[in-house]
Amino acid sequence: MNTNFQEQQTLISDPLLPEIFINDLTIVEGNTGTKKGYVTVRLSKASATNVKVNYSTADDSANNPSDYLATSGTLTFLPNQTVRTIPITIQSDLVSEMSEKLVVNLDTPINATINDSQGIITINNDDIPNISISDVTLTEGNNGTSLANFVVSLSIPSVQTVQLNYGTANQTAIQPSDYVRTTGTLIFNPGETSKNISIAVTGETLIENDQSFRVNLTSPINGRITDSMGIGTILDDDYQGSPFNYGEALQKSFLFYEAQRSGVLPANNRIQWRGNSALEDGASQGIDLTGGYYDAGDHMKFAFPMASSMTMLGWGVEQYRNAYINSGQLDEALGAIKWGTDWIIKANVTQENQTVAFWGQVGRGSIDHNYWGAAETMTMSRPAYKIDQLHPGSDLAAEAAAALASAAIIFRPTDPTYADLCLQNAQQLYQFADTYRGSYSNSITDAANYYNSGGNYQDELTWGAIWLYKATNNTTYLDKAKNYYQSFAGGLGNWTQTWGDKQQGSAVLLAQITNESQYRNHVEKWLDYWTNTNGSGISYTPGGLAWLTQWGSLRASANTAFLAGVYSDSVNDYNGRYDNFAQDQIDYILGQNPRNSSYMVGFGNNYPLRPHHTGAHGGTWNDFNSPLPNRNIIYGALVGGPKSANDYNYQDIRTDYVANEVALDYNAALTGTLARMYQEFGGQPLSDSQLDSLPGIVI
Repeated sequence: MNTNFQEQQTLISDPLLPEIFINDLTIVEGNTGTKKGYVTVRLSKASATNVKVNYSTADDSANNPSDYLATSGTLTFLPNQTVRTIPITIQSDLVSEMSEKLVVNLDTPINATINDSQGIITINNDDIPNISISDVTLTEGNNGTSLANFVVSLSIPSVQTVQLNYGTANQTAIQPSDYVRTTGTLIFNPGETSKNISIAVTGETLIENDQSFRVNLTSPINGRITDSMGIGTILDDDYQGSPFNYGEALQKSFLFYEAQRSGVLPANNRIQWRGNSALEDGASQGIDLTGGYYDAGDHMKFAFPMASSMTMLGWGVEQYRNAYINSGQLDEALGAIKWGTDWIIKANVTQENQTVAFWGQVGRGSIDHNYWGAAETMTMSRPAYKIDQLHPGSDLAAEAAAALASAAIIFRPTDPTYADLCLQNAQQLYQFADTYRGSYSNSITDAANYYNSGGNYQDELTWGAIWLYKATNNTTYLDKAKNYYQSFAGGLGNWTQTWGDKQQGSAVLLAQITNESQYRNHVEKWLDYWTNTNGSGISYTPGGLAWLTQWGSLRASANTAFLAGVYSDSVNDYNGRYDNFAQDQIDYILGQNPRNSSYMVGFGNNYPLRPHHTGAHGGTWNDFNSPLPNRNIIYGALVGGPKSANDYNYQDIRTDYVANEVALDYNAALTGTLARMYQEFGGQPLSDSQLDSLPGIVI
């Protein structure tokens, strides 16, 4: 022993021996189990003999065994070996704490000298708390203020002070009339995990929609924000039950479709001022194109929006069939749809069981719009236009296929023969659309002035394939739909379902059918924009209308309300957000707005008396500018609505076709949403005697 000691002393003093160095180490702690770290020990130069050195760990701010596992031993460098490592075991945990340290000491070298005898091991804590905020729903009250208490929570306690800022922001609720603007800083002392933010909500007695505001969290210190927005929903308590008779509104929406009928009317026609009309449509070109629907306030027949309207009406019946049955309106719904699908089948020209042409328009816009008078007395030329193999129209043909496929579904329980006929024509039209690609408004150029498809038809190919899958359960159609959907798989944008855009409806249907996250995520991002929950969503009027565009602003909100309601009922919702949106938009249309006016003609209070509609006007160009009300009431028709995000930017004047015209597609999704509202809240349709007493209606 003494000899070895003397040898060691001699070696230590020898300047030719290698020097031993130890590195420091930083390691992230982790959340569960243990983690390994390796401290590097090296020699300044290689040695011809074995080099040994003892090592051992020791506490600093980290403690054995709660933070790490103690270790010790001897490290041996073989000849020519210059680097070795010492394993260090760290105990992971979920405790938010300061970074901690331990040391590794070297001693008793053999055949070397120690230059650096201590390595410092730093354990970096990765357990900073997540910060989230709750949503709050409270009843408004009639006076004074009530407190909406938002709970802000830390996911784990922290040994450090956690700090963040907060502030309120308007959605449909406006400060200071609805709530008190509040900002501040929230501080969590070490160990605290919950704090409240209290916002004063103002009570009053105004009947209005439920409203919402936001509390936003920003600028965290010693924590990370994972949920930055709390939604405060103020429930209006100033009326009991549903504010409108949705059964009556649903019933009257079908009177509008009857008023738009062309051709030879049935014996049970209820619109007294509407008679047989346009009985020569298609005759000059050797085809019977009588029947179908006039498009809007004119006498044009545009197959694209007509078919789109039939598809949306069919979707409403498929989704809410019991509501139509219980309200006594199923026959009216099926009759309205069949009037359109009968014409679509007429317009489908086939050879050898394949579509070779489809008639997409009757009437020329410039000629039709120069006439202001009754449909029954028209004498002007009404040319017809078609698509065919050399002049394709995938969008038009695929939408017509969707209309017939949806009709096949809803007629199947009551009229399977007609359902088969619709399905056969739907399959023919879809094959035509898919085979001969092109945009219909490039082939029917007059349509481009009114319903220009913009050159995109992938959404209609998706839409048509989905409806054919629903009608047949043939997965070939579903595969096509998924494939064509990829053309807009980057997202749905901020627009909405219309006669020319089927992205949103396709995504809702695919979410229903597959429950796949791609479609759910797309729909929910789009609906969140419309329900204005992300702080940068759609514009709202002060009265609560989600306003998208000046042309048919109420159509846009009604279409979105329908899709939001369907998605809420059949796929997903968040605390009733989409359900509430759907009800709020429909109630706004029916009269729950700052003007206290219904935008559905013939329903509710202060409804439009001068919609831009030649048949309802009952006059000519001579009295077109007259301030007098129309002679006829076009019951159930939805007018365009406010031309800006201002509740009062609407005038009931005949000359304003932007805000005050009516159209097939304005009503289609609205009708389905009214059925949904009836299903939820009820409402009594008018009796036959009550209907018969209405001016212009005969039973």
